[in-house]
Amino acid sequence: MIKANDISISYGQKQVLKAFDLTVKAGSITALIGSNGSGKSSLMRVLNGLQVPNRGTVFWDQVQLESIDRAARVDLAGSIYSSFSRVEGFKVYDLVALGRSGHTGFFGKLRSIDHVEIEKAIEKVGLSSLSSKEISTLSDGEFRKALLAKLLAQSTELLFLDEPTAHLDLPAALEFVEVLKELANQDKTIIFSTHHLPLAFKMADQIVLLDGKGESAIGPPEYITTHPMIQDFLKTEKIKIVSGNLILDI
Repeated sequence: MIKANDISISYGQKQVLKAFDLTVKAGSITALIGSNGSGKSSLMRVLNGLQVPNRGTVFWDQVQLESIDRAARVDLAGSIYSSFSRVEGFKVYDLVALGRSGHTGFFGKLRSIDHVEIEKAIEKVGLSSLSSKEISTLSDGEFRKALLAKLLAQSTELLFLDEPTAHLDLPAALEFVEVLKELANQDKTIIFSTHHLPLAFKMADQIVLLDGKGESAIGPPEYITTHPMIQDFLKTEKIKIVSGNLILDI
């Protein structure tokens, strides 16, 4: 569904990615990992068409991304970025309804089909009982699920998520990624960035490891866990990865 060819990304004199190629199959989960500043968010923006690379081309279903009208992209892909803020007085249903904005026309009036899609999205993430609750009162885990429901209400096949489990405790993070796994089983294509390595290794079909100096390693979890770059990323011999689990040798 996505193909990136010869991508390079630079900021001033710093090159965070060079000669980067990536293929993301439909119905798969791809995790982007690396240290802060390694280029995870930049790469995601490039793959999503929100940032133009210094060099290279991105294709969605064999169509060059820059040739796809921005309005048309709303029907193809949806995103969650970690900077989304809560609005006082906004209910879960109101937030999820924003996901239908690309389908409601100029006046933004919700039709019966829109309400059906909103309710389906809320149910899919397990928030039906909180539909009328104000988002300012939600836990972090519940709020992330509400954002995911908003994304699902767009009815797109391609989902981009930037640090979706950031600031979540482990049970909430596990619940969230279980929803993502179920979505991938329903042929959604998911690309997400994360610092939560065990979750990435357990749920992703492929992992992209960035070193922030232009180099990358790409492959299934079992390949990345033994790649020389992973130890440079962990920065210590006292952390090991065994069967996708972090082991602390202290």
